Amino acid sequence: MKKTLIITLGILSILLLSGTAVAYAMMQKEVTISFSDKDESITTSVLKGTPASILDSEGYDREQLEEQYEPSVAWDTPIQEDTKIHLTCNCEVTLKVGAEDGKKVKTMQPTVGDFLEEQKVKVGKNDQVNAVMDQKITNDLTIVVDQIEKRVQKKVETTDFQTKEEKDPNLPEGEKKVTQEGKEGKEIYQVTALYKNGKAMVTDKKLIEKVDPVQRIVKVGSGKAATASSEKKETELASSGGSRIAGLKYSKTMNAQATGYTHTGNPTATGVMPKRGTVAVDPSVIPLGTRLYIPGYGQGVAQDTGGAVRGNIVDLFFETREEAIQWGRRNVTVYILE
Repeated sequence: MKKTLIITLGILSILLLSGTAVAYAMMQKEVTISFSDKDESITTSVLKGTPASILDSEGYDREQLEEQYEPSVAWDTPIQEDTKIHLTCNCEVTLKVGAEDGKKVKTMQPTVGDFLEEQKVKVGKNDQVNAVMDQKITNDLTIVVDQIEKRVQKKVETTDFQTKEEKDPNLPEGEKKVTQEGKEGKEIYQVTALYKNGKAMVTDKKLIEKVDPVQRIVKVGSGKAATASSEKKETELASSGGSRIAGLKYSKTMNAQATGYTHTGNPTATGVMPKRGTVAVDPSVIPLGTRLYIPGYGQGVAQDTGGAVRGNIVDLFFETREEAIQWGRRNVTVYILE
């Protein structure tokens, strides 16, 4: 009987202890604390307490945490049920964008991407960031956004044309005639430059089009025989008509050098505008107003003077610069008409 009583009391003690343990376990609350700037978290079971006391018991510096983190529930909130608490870091971040100086910014954003969006920083497709967008924001983090700009433009470079002179026996000696105008060539390049924060990094130059220059061709008279023949023919005409040249009476002749000039925009020395047949002379040799005939040019009137027209030199007016150049400088017989 006594033995049975002892066993019964033992069983009752075990049941009481088990119930107490179960009741104790049921009273404990599971608390998980996570950090926005860390991968670590704290999980613990407590009967009572607050977020601040739990962190104290886990060995954290409460003052430092309260200064740097914003909890999802107040620090002194009593723990009454299973709870998940998130601590958001109010981190100080240094931000440097392009050529700007770095600036320190306080933020509670969780990732680099969220932070840049908060700061209204647009990252271009060519820009470079020293951190990935989903990287956690941590205290004293430095974020650098290098702005990379691609500029493409065209550049034209010209090449001079060459002048080729060809002898032409059909032109009087010394006479020049342009038979083909020259044109400059050009090379068109596509220039691509990469700029980092406003400073050139890499430049690429690519030829995309090329136009060869066009040669200028000038015929140079070498027809001595033809010139002699022409002068001889006109001389024969002059002598056969009795002091006539091309059917026109003349009073005398003179040997001279004849050059050519064209429009300058100014009137002649006699006040009229020059035209074909206007001849510049040295008035001390040929008086102004004298009618003239020059083989190869035709009739003219001494209406103008010139700084380089001295002595037996005459300057013949042509309507175009090309005609004046083709005439060049040549020896002629000037006929003074009556």
